[in-house]
Amino acid sequence: MRYKKFITRGIIEPLSKVPFHNKTPIKRISMLSQKTIPESNIHAAVHFVDTSKKISKYSKLHCHNVDEINMILSDEKLVYEIQLEDEVYKVRSPATIFIPKGIRHRADVISGKGMFVCFIMSGKYKTW
Repeated sequence: MRYKKFITRGIIEPLSKVPFHNKTPIKRISMLSQKTIPESNIHAAVHFVDTSKKISKYSKLHCHNVDEINMILSDEKLVYEIQLEDEVYKVRSPATIFIPKGIRHRADVISGKGMFVCFIMSGKYKTW
């Protein structure tokens, strides 16, 4: 059982605990971080989104000192508004967004039901 320490359960946390994000009825599970596995060099979280509940804009423009990858996944149509610097895109599932370090960004769901998966490519990172 040498590798059991590398298997962990997700931690349910409100999205409002994430800097530059407001309270919203989106279920967020932190799946991987240095809090759960100290050896990890990646932060991963899954957001379960369902716009049958009213969801106002919840993400504020911010950036990180490391790259980020977002995936929008759904069996149904899930649509997000993605802002990268001063450019705004309507992105439909399935989709991947690569955000290079230092690029200001935000993501807000527009419609649909599915998952928004976030990977921040460092266990320790700064957000501003």
